[in-house]
Amino acid sequence: MSIYTTPGPVTITCHKRTMPYLEQEVKELGFEVEETFVTGVKLKATVNECIRLNLNLRCASQVLYSLQSFEAKDPDEVYNNLITYPWEDILTEGGYFSITSNVSNETISNSMFANLRVKDAVIDRLRDKRGTRPSTGSALT
Repeated sequence: MSIYTTPGPVTITCHKRTMPYLEQEVKELGFEVEETFVTGVKLKATVNECIRLNLNLRCASQVLYSLQSFEAKDPDEVYNNLITYPWEDILTEGGYFSITSNVSNETISNSMFANLRVKDAVIDRLRDKRGTRPSTGSALT
């Protein structure tokens, strides 16, 4: 399965009061909006289609393709769920990645800690599969 050609859940965010315009733009590009909310829309699309959406939407803030969905009660469950994801299939060797998050959880009150647990899971998975630690791009900032 390639995320580039397999449709998955996509959330497109926008500023408050611009969602009706975003919904119209998405429909004009030929996509079916499955759900609307105050600050965005949800639909199904491939990563290739997300690139097209990102380039053509004027009202959008972010186009987010969901790789995986799960519930986690604590940081260890976040780590344990993410270390099983095949990151080696989408992150190239020699490349780098960065993590950002929004957290709404009683046991994780600091989004930087959530970012660290996610980064640890990705790095540990890639180190186990490739034998080298990937760069998180900190030297680039």
